[in-house]
Amino acid sequence: MSTLSFSNAALDVLAIAAHRDDVEQTCGGTLLKMAQRGRRTGILDLTQGEMGTRGTAEDRAREAEEAARILRVSWRQALDIPDGRVENTFENRLKVARVIREQRPRVVILPYWKGRHPDHYTASMLGYEACFLAGLAKLDFRLARATSAANSAEESASLRAGRPQDAGATKLPPHRPFKIIYATLYYDVRPTFVVDITELFETRFQALMAYKSQFSDQEAGKDLFPAQAEIRARIEAIARFYGLLGGVTYAEPFLQKEVGLVEDLTLIPVKSI
Repeated sequence: MSTLSFSNAALDVLAIAAHRDDVEQTCGGTLLKMAQRGRRTGILDLTQGEMGTRGTAEDRAREAEEAARILRVSWRQALDIPDGRVENTFENRLKVARVIREQRPRVVILPYWKGRHPDHYTASMLGYEACFLAGLAKLDFRLARATSAANSAEESASLRAGRPQDAGATKLPPHRPFKIIYATLYYDVRPTFVVDITELFETRFQALMAYKSQFSDQEAGKDLFPAQAEIRARIEAIARFYGLLGGVTYAEPFLQKEVGLVEDLTLIPVKSI
C-alpha cells in the first residue's frame, strides 16, 4: 500500500474508486472545490493499477501523488486489491471499512453502480457495504486475516489462540459516513444534482494530465485511448453537457439515493424555464 497524508484529522469528503485517475475524471473538480472551502478531502484507490495497458503501478503512484497535490487533497492511499479483479469479498470490505474508521469521512463518493468496467461497478457495491460494516461496533478486523488464503500457519494458530493480529483496527471506534453519493460520469444516467466546477475546470484538467503514462500519445493502447489532441475537447464537452443541465458552464454529475429535503422553496437553485 502507498499513502499520502498531511493530517490525522477526520476527512470531510472521501472519494473511493477502483483505479488511480478514476477520481480525477469523475469528481476531481468537486474535491478541489471542497478543499478551497476549507474541507479536508481524501482519495482511496482500491488498486495499484498494475494491469493498465499503459504505464506501470510505479508510474501511476508518482502521477497520483502529483494529481493529489494539484487537487489539494489532504489524504490519499492505494490498497492492494488486484487490478482487474476488484471483488466484493468480505476481506476486501474489511480493508475499506478499516479506512472508513481511520479517516472518519462525513461524505463518501462512490462510483455509480453500473458501467462498462467491472472494477468500477464492483467498487460501488464494495464501498457501500464497507461503509455499513465500518459502523458495526462488534466488527473484528482479525477475521480478514482468518479468511485470507495468504495466511501463514503461524498467523492462523495465533488467531485460534486468541492472540490479536490487528488489534489496532478492531479498537478503532465504529464510524459510518452521513452521506454516500455516486459519481455518474462513467455512465449515461440523469444525475440527481451537479456541482459547478466552472472556475476549477483548468486545474481539474491539469490534475488529470498529471497521468502522463495514460494520456500521452504512444503505441500501446492507441486503439483504446483518444489522441492527446482530442482529450481536452472530450473532457470539455462532457463538463459542458452537465454544466448545461445545471445552468453553469462546467459541472460534474452525481446521484443520491435519498429524497432531498427543502426548507425554503424560494432558495431552490436552477431555473425551471
